[in-house]
Amino acid sequence: MDQFTPDRASLYHYKLDRILGQGGTGRVYRGIDTKKGEVVAIKLFRENFFRNKLHLRDLVKSVKRFKKYCNPHVVQIYDFIDGADGRCMIMEYIDGPDLKWYLQNRPWNLTERINIVGQICSGLQYLHDQKIIHHDIKPANILFTRTGQAKLADFSLYGSSLLLELIDKGAGEQITPMYVPPEIIRSDSPSPQSDQYSLGVTLYLMFTEQVPFQVDSLQRLYQCHLSAEPEHPTLVNPRCPQALGDIIMRTLAKKPKDRFSDCDMLRIAIMKLAQSRI
Repeated sequence: MDQFTPDRASLYHYKLDRILGQGGTGRVYRGIDTKKGEVVAIKLFRENFFRNKLHLRDLVKSVKRFKKYCNPHVVQIYDFIDGADGRCMIMEYIDGPDLKWYLQNRPWNLTERINIVGQICSGLQYLHDQKIIHHDIKPANILFTRTGQAKLADFSLYGSSLLLELIDKGAGEQITPMYVPPEIIRSDSPSPQSDQYSLGVTLYLMFTEQVPFQVDSLQRLYQCHLSAEPEHPTLVNPRCPQALGDIIMRTLAKKPKDRFSDCDMLRIAIMKLAQSRI
């Protein structure tokens, strides 16, 4: 059995034909809804993923609410199932690669990359308008359809609960270390600006082709997030315009209040830059 062959043939009323990925929270399959004939993505959570009953209840409540929403740059959530086969979330299936693959395989194109950032900002603003904080913005969680449309995936539905955050401070801290904002390291409450910092690390990688802090230990990395200023993107890669580098540096400000007021303002700033270069 190769890494993509499912370890099971079905899950509830879904026929499984491929493993799309797996990580600390669970495994994601591509499946076919035998009732509707639609292709979907199914995230089967690990048995120990849910910390307590409140954690589970909060996610179920958030899924029910989020099913009503739809945005072209956010992966659609269809349902949450809790039964004998396990707890799983049913989602829109995205038929293209992720941003990580894009950065490794696509040639440098400034206009194309700026357009992608605009789409990411639109999706993030939509989540923030619904009082949802993504909590784990990084290239692997930005997917593309085969027509090139960017969509945010694997956002934290349960992280929106203030009650849950008060009872279980670890519930919102799922960010990959390279992308973690300083305020999360300090155990402060996350905000939309926290997502903006993680996006800033992603933008740094997109336009310099390296991460802002190249260190060899987690402790040093966290210290860099807390107190070190990364080298200006234009100095790392001269193809990155000075004005774009300035925008990226603002998203990486140590204090949330020094970043953009929201992702709409970030998107406007970047798209103005693109227009001025035409």
